[in-house]
Amino acid sequence: MTGEGARTDRESKTQALARAGAASGNRAIDLAAAAAVRIRDAGLARAFGSWLYSQTLRGPMPDHMVLYPTDLRPGRASKADALFQGLWHLPGGQLRAPGASSPFAADPPSERWAEELHGFSWLRHFTTAHAAGTGDAARAYAQKLVADWIETEGEWHSIAWRPQVIGRRLTSWVANGALIIDGTELVYRSMLLRNMARQARHLARIAAMAPAGEPRIVAAIGLAFSGLCLSEGHKRLKKGIVLLCRELNRQILPDGGHVSRNPSAQLSILLDLLSLREALVSRRIDVPKPIRDAIDRMTPMLRFFRHGDGRLALFNGSTEGPEGAIDAALERDDAKGRPFGYAPHSGYQRLAAGPTGLVVDAGKPPPGPFSHEAHAGCLSFEMSVGRARMIVNCGATKVLGPDWEAASRATAAHSTLVLADTSSARMLRGKISRALLGARIMDGPRRVESRRNENEAGVWLDMAHDGYAENFGLLHRRRLFLSATGEDLRGEDMLEPAPSIRALPWQARFWTSRPTDPDFAIRFHLHPDARVSLAHDRSNVLVMLSNGDGWQFRARTAGGQCEISIEESVYLGSGDATRRTEQVVVTGKVFRGEARVNWAWRRLSTRNAGRTGREDADVPELPDLY
Repeated sequence: MTGEGARTDRESKTQALARAGAASGNRAIDLAAAAAVRIRDAGLARAFGSWLYSQTLRGPMPDHMVLYPTDLRPGRASKADALFQGLWHLPGGQLRAPGASSPFAADPPSERWAEELHGFSWLRHFTTAHAAGTGDAARAYAQKLVADWIETEGEWHSIAWRPQVIGRRLTSWVANGALIIDGTELVYRSMLLRNMARQARHLARIAAMAPAGEPRIVAAIGLAFSGLCLSEGHKRLKKGIVLLCRELNRQILPDGGHVSRNPSAQLSILLDLLSLREALVSRRIDVPKPIRDAIDRMTPMLRFFRHGDGRLALFNGSTEGPEGAIDAALERDDAKGRPFGYAPHSGYQRLAAGPTGLVVDAGKPPPGPFSHEAHAGCLSFEMSVGRARMIVNCGATKVLGPDWEAASRATAAHSTLVLADTSSARMLRGKISRALLGARIMDGPRRVESRRNENEAGVWLDMAHDGYAENFGLLHRRRLFLSATGEDLRGEDMLEPAPSIRALPWQARFWTSRPTDPDFAIRFHLHPDARVSLAHDRSNVLVMLSNGDGWQFRARTAGGQCEISIEESVYLGSGDATRRTEQVVVTGKVFRGEARVNWAWRRLSTRNAGRTGREDADVPELPDLY
């Protein structure tokens, strides 16, 4: 295609980007609905905490646990030791419980932390410690914590008795049943089983009221496990399975991704489904088709998100995932096929050639109710070479507080272009709105374009989003090319004028003027294990990976000049700790409503390490995609 024809094609796509797009939601309607739910929940909480309601939870006590299902989340004895020492570092914050004091008596640092504490997912660490042959200390302490919880919160607690928390707690208790019930005295065992039955009866009534998304699936799975693993639980099993199948049909996309677009949610739900499937098979109960279908779709998608080091890519609130968890899930995949390249419903692209693999965010933010952990990382990508990560996003943390969480969700924390130090998606900020709706995304890219082409030369991607159109009148277009050898990654980032969109008087931009020719920065965050150095003339960057590979980076603008720098960054891939790292930053300024930067990452090898001529000095053009 000629240059004029390609330009015309890009202009037509620009017009389409401006015209199309799903609405981000009516805030007034969302706020009204959330307020109604909050009023309902407050009224129900008063009723649930009453003596009269507690009497309705009385009933027959199960005489034993029928089954101890497998907990596929690996435990760590070191974590059990930290908890034994009173160091309760859980998603949502950190707390030190001095001496032998109970963590349930302490003031929680956040609601998220309290949910994690009362969910007992950490119980698996004590199971691992006990299995490691450390004596009965782990078992005794775990049983003490369970007894403490029943004594203090076993009747009612506003957070501990939320449906998703009950679901996670019942799942954890039955999965670790051998630790908390085997060999115990009759009084303790009766108290435990009676309380589990109370929780299960309450959960059967409120599981469908859990927040939309993963929490509702967790509640449904917990209800199913309570019916499957406690004697006389057939009705609860049926009710839990019906709710679970309904939510899987709603939340698992046709390509196998979760509606939240969060790889960690993908892994967590899949682990629970695999455990439930094994439990159903062991009880000789047919596995419902929606569960089988969801597992069959989600497993290849999990492989899609997996980097060469065996851990998850960092998008939309994801962490690397618990060590060994991905392997535990994929070991149960009978197909064991290679990951596909494009997930159109989830909005991700994957490029793989030679030792190099990229995962690219090429989708819109998830719908509002599912976006509480979503990031403003549209068109960002991560890159690994063999088992070594090179280009990353900063990741997410739920331990270090709301300021860190907000910073990790910003566009600047992702390997993509940032315009005027502004994120491409906006999160709720108002106190009332945030209290009612949570930290969801309310505005962002309404249309994201993604095209892919492959041949013997390599793989091309042509992508664009309109996240900056409303405030700046600009569209961001990114083109990527990965050679067939995996040793040459080329990119082009462009800012193009967006067709004018009329502002209405109730919109803030109606009363403000758009910035003229704003600054931009293209950021490439590096993994902490990578070592980076900037050339004296600031014309290129050299990155050495932990596996010994060397990669060279160059960039230029349409005018031939480009400023490259190295800045500090932070890596939050583990989710509970920070690691210092660095980022390569290319900065520039929009000129007359347009900007274009070409850049390239080239692997240094015996074929190109010694070149000093013009070919090595220039940034190669991308092959024509059209």
